Amino acid sequence: MSAAHHENIEEIKMLVGLAETKTPEQREFLYNRIGEFLVDDKQAFSSSEKEIMADIICRITADVEKSIRANFAKKLANRADVPPSLMAFLANDDIEVALPILRDCGLLAENDLLEIVKLRSKQHRLAVAARDNIGENVCTALCEINDPDITVTLLQNHTAQMPLLMLSYLGEQSEFIPEYQRPLLERPFLPQPIAEKMYRWVSISLREYICANFEVDVRALEMDILDREKTIEAISGDSDPSFRLVEKLHRSGDLSTRFMIKSLHQGEIDLFEFAFAKLLDVDIDQARAIIYTDNPEILAVACRSLNIDRVIFKTIYDLTASIRDKSSSILSPVKSVPMDFYDLLTQESAAAALKNEDFMSGNIKYSETC
Repeated sequence: MSAAHHENIEEIKMLVGLAETKTPEQREFLYNRIGEFLVDDKQAFSSSEKEIMADIICRITADVEKSIRANFAKKLANRADVPPSLMAFLANDDIEVALPILRDCGLLAENDLLEIVKLRSKQHRLAVAARDNIGENVCTALCEINDPDITVTLLQNHTAQMPLLMLSYLGEQSEFIPEYQRPLLERPFLPQPIAEKMYRWVSISLREYICANFEVDVRALEMDILDREKTIEAISGDSDPSFRLVEKLHRSGDLSTRFMIKSLHQGEIDLFEFAFAKLLDVDIDQARAIIYTDNPEILAVACRSLNIDRVIFKTIYDLTASIRDKSSSILSPVKSVPMDFYDLLTQESAAAALKNEDFMSGNIKYSETC
């Protein structure tokens, strides 16, 4: 047995002995000592010996201060000779500890990242979204969370391998979520058809960006916009133009939740209300009662009955909040958007609740309709 190997065995025995102690000071010393061993290139510990050290770290982490754990993770983040199991363990710690690992560590496997996206906090997910060269499966998992902040971070990560179908979907979503527009258009190698479709609803500056960076025929792209504006202008000459426009779109089969939400985004509240009423098949007073109700479950049920995406529902709730709040007392508690409730609803159960007069009038809760 070589002297170096014998010395390693003695060091390992000493570390194991310290791991059994209950003194926080000794455990902190142990944490730092293992960190020194793992980053010291002069040490010749074998893979199995490093695995023992990694096991010790996992066992004593709960007794070590966060600042020490964070410093430890920062030292190891760029190492390629540390047990991957230890890096995965650190990546699941509090974000202050996990951040350098999630950002810089090349030892995390795809399954490790998928598990973190599924189970950890929004801050962990944002760190994964900003990570270099994440694959399609991880991109898909992040996008399916339907959190605009995470999606924007993902779009801004030009090394992320985002599937074409996802880019197309986000292009459609960008009509209602303007935050997606610029980072999506600025992605390298964005397929031209996505940019052409987005041209119809983006700002003037972004239209100029599309013209400068994609080979597009501006006249062809603007034709549909001009026809639509002429139609609206013609109808606006009559009394109650919002109602007449919605009726016209409904008769032609062109009235959609997309039109409804776009109207709300553009501040066309009357158009939004009339479209909402027509799609729900209720009169305008009933529609307004649903939109501006004090019970957020009622608006959630109405939106889910129309099969509206959860992100779009949150947008509707947030954009109508200022109008809703004007009729509330300053002493009234603030109603938070019921996203957990919305996620549990099905289109069928929401449609049934919409027909329950006691629920819609606020006499009973949704849970009592089942």
